[in-house]
Amino acid sequence: MAMEYEVEVDGRKHTVRFFERDGQLYVAHEGGTFPVQLNTPLRSRIQVAQLNGGPLRFGYHRGKEGTDIVLGGVVYSAQVRELEHVRLAAVAKRKGAGGAVDVKAPMPGMVITVHVKEGDLVKKNQSLLSLHAMKLENDIRAPREGVVKRIAVQPNDVLEKGALMIRLTPPPETT
Repeated sequence: MAMEYEVEVDGRKHTVRFFERDGQLYVAHEGGTFPVQLNTPLRSRIQVAQLNGGPLRFGYHRGKEGTDIVLGGVVYSAQVRELEHVRLAAVAKRKGAGGAVDVKAPMPGMVITVHVKEGDLVKKNQSLLSLHAMKLENDIRAPREGVVKRIAVQPNDVLEKGALMIRLTPPPETT
């Protein structure tokens, strides 16, 4: 399973992807694809990694305003976002996105609970349902404000990636 992030540093956006191949962790970005070997536990605040054969010391601190990344002794202020969230936000902001938005399964899994019902008005980031996937309970949230038009799943449904779960329509106009 790959993990993809959008990392914004000094106004420049970079896509960073971590993936495993043949038991080896790799990082891919605009500079290339490199094998990574962590020499310290992942939960450590300071990491020492072998990146493409060379040792590199790095650390990070997540705050409310963003993430400070320390790389080779240099501190960078960054915004780190999961790429899937970036894509959902882009769809919600797209011209003509005033129409319906389909909330689809981001990965294969089983529906545990549905927290809303048809006709409910939901706020952006409100929990819509819980999906059990990859041995974790994942909270699926609304990508934008809207009204639950259709619920296409129920508890215990097993879903493939991309399956329609919930359709949201724009909220009623308030005057």
